[in-house]
Amino acid sequence: MKKSSLLIAFISALSLHLIVGGLLLNNIDFSLPKEKPLTPIINASVVSQKMFDDLAQRKDAKELAEQRRKDLLIKEQERIKREKQNAEKKRKKRESEKRAAEKAEVQRQKKEVERIQTEKILAAKQLKAQKEADKAKKIENEKREKREKQQAEQALADKKVREKREKIEAERIQAEKVAKQKALAEAKEKAEKEIKRKAEAEKERQRQAELDKQMAAEFADEFSSAQNAKQLSEIARYKALIQDKIGRNWQLDPDMKGKTCTLAIRLAPDGLVLSVNRSRGDTKLCDSAKRAALKAKTLPIPKDSEIAPQFRDFDITLEPDL
Repeated sequence: MKKSSLLIAFISALSLHLIVGGLLLNNIDFSLPKEKPLTPIINASVVSQKMFDDLAQRKDAKELAEQRRKDLLIKEQERIKREKQNAEKKRKKRESEKRAAEKAEVQRQKKEVERIQTEKILAAKQLKAQKEADKAKKIENEKREKREKQQAEQALADKKVREKREKIEAERIQAEKVAKQKALAEAKEKAEKEIKRKAEAEKERQRQAELDKQMAAEFADEFSSAQNAKQLSEIARYKALIQDKIGRNWQLDPDMKGKTCTLAIRLAPDGLVLSVNRSRGDTKLCDSAKRAALKAKTLPIPKDSEIAPQFRDFDITLEPDL
């Protein structure tokens, strides 16, 4: 900004000199041999310099006035800002005092409500106590009247009570006798059912064992006559045996055709089915296959100590033959 001000001052001074120079040229007489006095030129130079100095002083005064105006404007803005800050502080203080007053009023009203509620509760308790006292007194009078009436009828009632007790005792003895007979009959029936159940379970176990034996023999014959002397591995063989046994207990629907299911099976060392869970595949098919595996109770397991551990916890994929 300072450079711009100096440039303007320079241009103004140059313009002034040019104007004065032009005026001087217009006043010059070019005729000869008349001589011109030097005084006007000197006076013009003096006037030009004085005008230049006046212009410079005015410019400085203008810049000073502008700077003062800006300073006053800044001070006024700061004053307005301080007033706004003070007003904001006062407003916040008034709001804080208002909130405090409102909070105090709410607390007062709350305490007043609690006091009224307490008085109501106390009055209700007193009324309830009075009613209970009146009710107790009434009950006591009724009991007294009832006792007096009972005493009048006691002689006749004692005889009836004795007769009733004797009858009840006889009925109790007869009921105990009947209950004992019934318990003996039920125990006998339960024992017979348990014997029958065990016999059927043993029969089913023997049937399953015989089927396993026959199936193993069938697979042994089938493997021994395979083309090109290729035999299934022991693992594949027992998986086929397991699939066959599960298939014997598998209830299938026509809509299961073309679907597969993979079960995660855990067996005990003797082939007892410990758990069966769906690993992947069609849910309905897997649920049906899971029931079939559990119904089999035991599944074939290799006797080879190196292969048997693989059948303790394994996955097997099943596909219905429809």
